[in-house]
Amino acid sequence: MDKKNIPDISSEQLKELCSRVEEAYGNSVLTPLQFEALADNIFQRTGKMLSPTTLKRIWGYLNEPMRPRRTTLDVLAVYCGWHDFEDFSSGNTPEIESGTVGTNVVSADRDMNIGDRIRLTWPPSRACEIEYLGNRKWRVIASEGTRLAPGDTFSCALIVSGEPLYLDNLVHGDARPGVYVCGRKSGVSILDRST
Repeated sequence: MDKKNIPDISSEQLKELCSRVEEAYGNSVLTPLQFEALADNIFQRTGKMLSPTTLKRIWGYLNEPMRPRRTTLDVLAVYCGWHDFEDFSSGNTPEIESGTVGTNVVSADRDMNIGDRIRLTWPPSRACEIEYLGNRKWRVIASEGTRLAPGDTFSCALIVSGEPLYLDNLVHGDARPGVYVCGRKSGVSILDRST
C-alpha cells in the first residue's frame, strides 16, 4: 500500500471531520441505515462513492483499526465544502459557508398536518402536488414532467424553496426504495400550500 496515500491524522482531527460531515448531512450517524443514507448523500453531492462499511470504520462504529486513505478524507472534506483534506486540516474556511436558510421553508414536523398538500415546481417545467401522511412521510398526488407518479411515497423532513429537494425512501412502482432529488441545480419552488 502506498504510504503517501495514508496521511497522518490525529484522532481529534478525524473526530472533527466526522462532526463536520454530520453537520453538513444535517443528522447524527448512529445506525447501519443512517450510514447507508449518508453514503448515498455523499455520492449525490460529490459524485464519489464511499461504502457504508468505510464510513462505519471511520466513525468507530465497527471495532476495527482504521487508517483512512487520503482519497477518502478528500471526499469527506469536499462533502463539507473544503477543496480537499489538506484544505480542511490547514484550518481554512470551507467554500460553502453555513448559514440560515430562506424564509419559505416547510418543516414536516412543525408546519404540516395529515392531509395538508403542497404544490412544488422546478425547471424545466416540472411540477408535483404532494400530500402529507404524517411522520415525515408524503405521497405524490399529481405530477407533470417528472419521473414521480401519483401514488409514489417518500420521506422528507424539510422543504426549502430555492434548494434541491431530497426524497428519501422513495417508493416508485416496483423499484427498490431509493433516494431521488428534485431541482438538483436550481432548487424547487413552493407554489402553494393547502389544508
